[in-house]
Amino acid sequence: MRYVFPTKSPITLAISAILLGTASTAVPLAQAQDAMIEEVVVTARKRQESLQDVPVAVTALTPNQLERGSIQRTTDIDKMVPNVELHQTYIGSESLSATIRGIGFDDIEKSLEPTVGVAVDGVFMASNSGAVFDLFDVESVEVLRGPQGTLFGRNTIGGVINVTRTKPTGEWGVKLQGTFGDEDMTDVKGVLNMPLGERGGLKLAFKNIQSDSHVYNTTLNGRREFRDSTTVSGTIRFDLTDNTSVQFTYDDYDHDTVAPDNLMVGPFPEPLTGYLASQANDYKTSPQLNPLEAYMWGNNSTLQITHNWANHQFKYTMGIMDYEEEVHESSWGSSTVFFPVNRDQDFKQTSHEIQISSDSDGPLNYVAGFYTLEADSFITSGPIQPFTVTHEAEATAFYGELTYDFNDKWSVTLGARYTEEDKEMESYSWPPVVGDADRIANNTDPSVLQMYATPEFSDDNLTYRAVLQRNFDKGMIYASYSTGFRSGGFFNRGSTPNEVEPYDSEEVDSIEIGIRSNPTENTQLNITYFNSEYTDMQLPLITPASFPECGKGGAEEDAAGITCSFIANVGETSMDGLEVEGIWMPTSSLTLRASLGTLDASYDTYDYAGRDISNVAELLYAPELTYAIGAEHVSSILGGELILSGNFSYQDDVYTQTPWAIYDPATFPKVTIDSWESLDVSATYLRDTSNGTFKLIVYGTDVLEDGNRVQRRYTTGSFTWAELAPRAQFGVTIGYEF
Repeated sequence: MRYVFPTKSPITLAISAILLGTASTAVPLAQAQDAMIEEVVVTARKRQESLQDVPVAVTALTPNQLERGSIQRTTDIDKMVPNVELHQTYIGSESLSATIRGIGFDDIEKSLEPTVGVAVDGVFMASNSGAVFDLFDVESVEVLRGPQGTLFGRNTIGGVINVTRTKPTGEWGVKLQGTFGDEDMTDVKGVLNMPLGERGGLKLAFKNIQSDSHVYNTTLNGRREFRDSTTVSGTIRFDLTDNTSVQFTYDDYDHDTVAPDNLMVGPFPEPLTGYLASQANDYKTSPQLNPLEAYMWGNNSTLQITHNWANHQFKYTMGIMDYEEEVHESSWGSSTVFFPVNRDQDFKQTSHEIQISSDSDGPLNYVAGFYTLEADSFITSGPIQPFTVTHEAEATAFYGELTYDFNDKWSVTLGARYTEEDKEMESYSWPPVVGDADRIANNTDPSVLQMYATPEFSDDNLTYRAVLQRNFDKGMIYASYSTGFRSGGFFNRGSTPNEVEPYDSEEVDSIEIGIRSNPTENTQLNITYFNSEYTDMQLPLITPASFPECGKGGAEEDAAGITCSFIANVGETSMDGLEVEGIWMPTSSLTLRASLGTLDASYDTYDYAGRDISNVAELLYAPELTYAIGAEHVSSILGGELILSGNFSYQDDVYTQTPWAIYDPATFPKVTIDSWESLDVSATYLRDTSNGTFKLIVYGTDVLEDGNRVQRRYTTGSFTWAELAPRAQFGVTIGYEF
C-alpha cells in the first residue's frame, strides 16, 4: 500500500486549510464573524436528523453543490465523495457499476445482486440497470458508506446512494433549463408546479438529452449518435388532513442509447491494432464496425402515504419498476463482426414498505418496519451462446432500530433486520446458431435443446448494528459494529449446468469509529476509520471454453470467443481505511471543501478449483486513494450574484475484471485503469427580476486534459475490450425559474 504526498500536493494544501480553519487566529474576526456553516438534514437512519448528529459515514450533496460542481448524473458523484468509484457499464442499459470501500459489482445480469443499493424516493432498485440517471430536480443526494443492512436491507453491504426528488410545492412555479455543450449536446429540462385546491399540488417534469459520441469512428469516418433519452414525470401530492398526506409519482422513460464505440484490446480478432492507434491520440478514436446499442423503455410508479400522530410518523411506500431492454453488440471495438450478441429482456419489481418512527423529546426513539420485494425477469440471448432464462425472486424483512439517550452526552443505538428470500430460475440453452446473427435463443428449435435447468435458492439472514455515541461541546464521537449481506442465487448467463449452480449469500462485518465536529461556526471536520471483514465473497470466474470445468468442448470452440462465466463463493477479504471530510468558510462569501479516502484491501483467500490464488488476484475498482478539493466564491456583480466554483478530484489506479486463475502479466492485455484526476469549474450568474430568477452557467469538466480515458476494461479470457469516457467537456446552461 502506498501513499506519497508531495510537499505541495493538493492533499497537503487541503489538510492545511482544514487545520487553519480550526484555529481561532487563522482568519480575522471581522472576516469570519458572519460566516456560518448551514445545518444539513439527512435521512440516513430513515428519519430526519442533522448530518453532524448521525453516527453513520454519510456525505450529503445539496442541489447547489450538484449543479455548480457539474454533477450531472449518478456516475459523477464519486468526484466529491471519498472511497467511492462509479462508472457506467455500457453493455447494459443505463447500468451503474458502483464500488464503496472496495466492495463492488461490475455486471449487468438481473439475477445478480448489487453491492451498493440505490434508492429513489425511498424505493430500493433491485437491479443496477436504470441506476445511471440525471440529477436534475433533486432535493438531496446522500451517500452512505459501509454496510447498511439493518435499515436498508439486503445488497447494501458496500453502502447506499439515497436520492430524494423535490415534492410538489402546491403553488404556481416553473423551472426551465437548457444546457448546450460539446459533441452537439442539448439537454432540455423543465418542472411545472401548480396547486390542486388548498391542500394539494401537482408537479410535472420532463428531461430530454441528445448528443453525439465523444469517440471518432475511423471505420465510418465520423461520430455516431450517443444519447437520445427522454423522461416525463408527474407527481400529485395531497394533504388529506393536517397530519395525513398522499403522494404519487409516475415516471415514463425512453432511453435510446448507442454507446460510445469500444476498443478491442486483444487477442481476437485483431490484437491491439485499433487500440494502439487510439492510445496514441488520447483514446479519441475507435475502428468499431457496428454500434453497441443498449435501449431501455419503461415506467416507474411510487406511492407514499404518511401520517403523523403523537410524536410518531407512519409511512407506507410502494414502488413499481417495469421496463424492457434491448442490447445489440457484434464488434466489441473491432472493425469486423465476430461475436454477435442480441438480447431482449423484461424486468419488473414491486416493493412495499410499512414503517413507523418516533420523534420524542424523551430519551428513547426508534424506527421499525416491514418490507417485501418481488422481482421477475426474462432474458433471451443469442446467437453464439443462445439461452433463455426466467428468474423470480421474493424477499420479506422485518427491521427495527432504537436509540436511547442515557443523558445529554451518552447514547446507544441497537438495530436488527431479519430477511427471508426465495428464488427460482428456469434456464434453457442451445448450441450456437451459425450464419444467422439476428436470431436469438427464443427463436431456436427446441428439439436441439442443449441444457434445461431449474435451480432454486432459499436463505434467511439476520443483520444487526450497535453504536455507542458520546456528544461533546463541538460535536460527537461514535463507535459502531454492523453487519450486512448480499443475497446468493444463480448466474442467468450460464449455458452449462456448472454455470447455473446456486451460490451462497456473502456477508460483511464492519467496525467504524468516527468523529463529527464543528470546531468553530465556520469550520467542520469529520473523520471516520473503518475495518471490514468480507466472507463468502461472490466472485465471477470467467474462463475460455477450452477449460474442462466449462464443459463446452475443446479449444476449437474457444476460437469463436465462447466463454464460461461462473459466480462462486471463493473469497475472503480484509479492508480498512480512513475518510476525512472538511469545510472551512473563511468569509461568508468563500467556502472551501476537502475530502480524502484511503483504502487497504486484499484477499485473504481466493479459492479456485481447490487452489488459493489470493496472491495473484486483485479487488475490482478499489482505489487505494481518492481525494477532492473544492472552492466556491460568491460576489455581487451587474445587479446579480456571481458564483465561481472549482473542484479538483483524484482517483488512484484500479484493477478490472480478468480470469485471475490464468492471468499472466506478460501475455495478458492490461487489466488496470490508470489513476486520473479531474478539474471541474463553473461560473454561475443569478439575477432576480420582478417575475423570477434568471440563471446562466458556463462550465468545464476535466478541463486540464484532452481526448478520452479508459473507464472500464473487461477480459473474458478469449477477448478483451475497453470502454471510453470523455475528458475535457465545455458547455453553457441557461435557466429561468419562478
